Parts: sequence; structure tokens; C-alpha cells
Amino acid sequence: MKSLRILILLLVCNFAFADTAAQQAWTIHNRIAGVPPAPKSGVLEQMANEIRKTPGRAGLESAAEIAMQNRFFYDLVLKNWIKPWGNVETSKRVPLNDFVSTIIGAIRDSDQPGKPFSRILYEDLIYVGPATGNADNNFARNNNNHYAAIETRDISLVETLVERRQTQAINTEAGVTSDSTNILVDGENGAAGVITTRAFGDAYFNMGTNRRVVRYTLVNFMCKDLEDIHDTTLPDIRVRRDVSRTPGGDSRAFKNKCVGCHAGMDGLGGAFAYYDYIDGALRYQPGTVQDKLNRLPAYMNGYETVDDSWINFWGELSSHNDKLGFKAPFSGNGAAALGRAVASSRAFSICMAKKTFKLLCIRPPQSRDDTFIEQMANKLEENGQYNMKQLFASTISYCVEDKYAN
Repeated sequence: MKSLRILILLLVCNFAFADTAAQQAWTIHNRIAGVPPAPKSGVLEQMANEIRKTPGRAGLESAAEIAMQNRFFYDLVLKNWIKPWGNVETSKRVPLNDFVSTIIGAIRDSDQPGKPFSRILYEDLIYVGPATGNADNNFARNNNNHYAAIETRDISLVETLVERRQTQAINTEAGVTSDSTNILVDGENGAAGVITTRAFGDAYFNMGTNRRVVRYTLVNFMCKDLEDIHDTTLPDIRVRRDVSRTPGGDSRAFKNKCVGCHAGMDGLGGAFAYYDYIDGALRYQPGTVQDKLNRLPAYMNGYETVDDSWINFWGELSSHNDKLGFKAPFSGNGAAALGRAVASSRAFSICMAKKTFKLLCIRPPQSRDDTFIEQMANKLEENGQYNMKQLFASTISYCVEDKYAN
């Protein structure tokens, strides 16, 4: 009897998937949502009908849009995709936090007018969850209780995340005094999207000299590490005093190696001069350069940081800008201005296209995919929309069409 039931199940499965449209719909849903469609929900049939109705990628994209309505697209797939961007260990095994939630919320809203995904690097925004009925889980800038509680209680992110301002007092529990340690100080706005979230501060502003902030902004949002854009031809006028000009007693090592990273990195580093991570919170002190930027002088004639100005030597003078695609202006003040420069670069668009491709196609893009990646970057930048949901739909349609081409 058991063998008969197994045989019947196999026959049913084979019959169901004899239809290519149904197979494509199943694959799209699994990759977008990370789970199969709910039994008897009619979602698979609805997706398959879209594919049959409009052959080619347009139908596949319509099916993908249906799959993106599943909460697990946000609560599972996006969450685990984004978590490694916000810690040095690139681990998924970290709690939900303000960095991850803000990127998820920005993706969800990226198809709305005036809310391009690129704003995550420069706008005054943060996404918070709902009340959990516990004042200890109210939003706070010096702990992660609010977000950890949301994840522990399995609260739907797509349904409950709400956009707020980093410069405003945020209260998620009724009758609780709002956290006033915001990033608006004496009228100066220090907000720069996810760069100034608590989780990003914990990972990259904590200790050190704030150089990690520069490096991991490039790594996470331009897909370029320092080794990729090492350039010893750049001027060293912004290399700080804590960098020896004679490492190991040999000045040639500085000119032939050290300056290749430090010239560009220290040129940008001034953007974060007024920030530090103290007592579990990112603190912004406008007009006050943090001591750690000028400490441990190994070369007294090196650059002393005196304000939050920055110069983008990688954009203005480097041969690497053909792959970075920085646009003018190549200098500015503060984190938000630098975040805008990164967000408007060609590398940002290419990076998002490649990350999305690897997630949904379950492989890194190869040379045969170069044209598609360029097309996706163009579409992302089109009219300044940076619609990530459209990028997801277009990418999965490309991969699924290729998978079932023969």
C-alpha cells in the first residue's frame, strides 16, 4: 500500500511538472521566497498563467513579482543576503539589526516614487519595527533589543517595517521616553543612511581609526576591496600622521606599497572625522575631530585631520575610475556627501546587479553574462529610480529562461 502511494505521488509530480511554465514558476518562487508556494494557495497556478500569457522574460518577470509578495522574500531571503554586509566576519549568524532592517525596508519601497534604493547611503532614514509590548524592546541607539525581539517573535518585516528619520526621537512603545541621543546635534544633521546605523557603527566605527568604514563601504556597496584599486600614483597629501613613511626603515616600501591604499582611503576618511562608537552607540560630534584620527603620530609631517572634508583621489586622478565610475564632485564634506558619491557611482549599480545575480542564479556571473549585468546596471540607474524589486524580477527571469532554454 505504501509503495502504491509513493508511485501515485511520483506520477502526480511528473504530471504537474510536465508543463514548462509550471516548472519555471516553481523555480522562480523557490529562489525568490526561499520556500515553495503554500499548498492550495493557487500561487503556482497564478504564476504559471502569467508565464503562459506572456511568453519570454516579460511573463517570467510578472511571475517573479507575484513571488515577491511572499513574506519570506523579505523575512528569509533578503535578511540572510544582507546580514553579511554589516559585520567584518561576513556572517549570517547575527541578529536582525537596524542596518539590515533599513536595507530591507528600502528594497520593499524602492518601487515607490521618490524612494530610490540608492538613498540608503545618504538620506536621513532608518526603518523600525512595531511595538512588541515590552518597554525594554523600545527602539534605542545603544542596544539592539528592538530588532532582536522582532526576529525572535518572527514578526513579518514586509508588513511592519516603518520608515523614520535618524534625526528624530523614535518611540515604538507607548508611554516610553524616546531615545534622545539621535544624530541631529545642535542643528547639524549627521545622518547618512545605513552608514550611520548602530550596527554599522558597531562593526566599522568601533575602535580603530575609522578607516574600516571607508574600506567596507567600498566592499559592500561597490564590490571593490583595497587590493582591487591599489594605486601608487595617487598623491599622498592626505595620508595621516600615524602611517610611517619608512616602514621597516625603508622609504621605498611606503612609496611602492603603503601609499597605494592609504592615499585613496585617507583621502576619503575625513568624511567620518566627527563619528565614534562609544558605549554601544554611534555618536556624532559636529566640529570635533575624534582623537583616534590623529593619534599615534609616526610621521609628524603627515596629514592632520582638522575637519570632515574629503577628497576622492580614486575618482579624480586614478586610472581605476574606469571601473569605479565615480562622478563629480570629487570632494566634499561629511558622510552623507560621500555616501551620495558612492551611490551615484557606476560601481554601485554594477555591484548591486552582481550581488543579485549571484543570489538568484546561484552562481557568480561569468563573462557571458557581462552584457546582461551592464543592462541591469543601466536599468537600475534609469531616471534615478534604483528600483531593486525590478532588478530582482529581471534577474530571475534571465536565469530561469536560460535554465529552461533547452
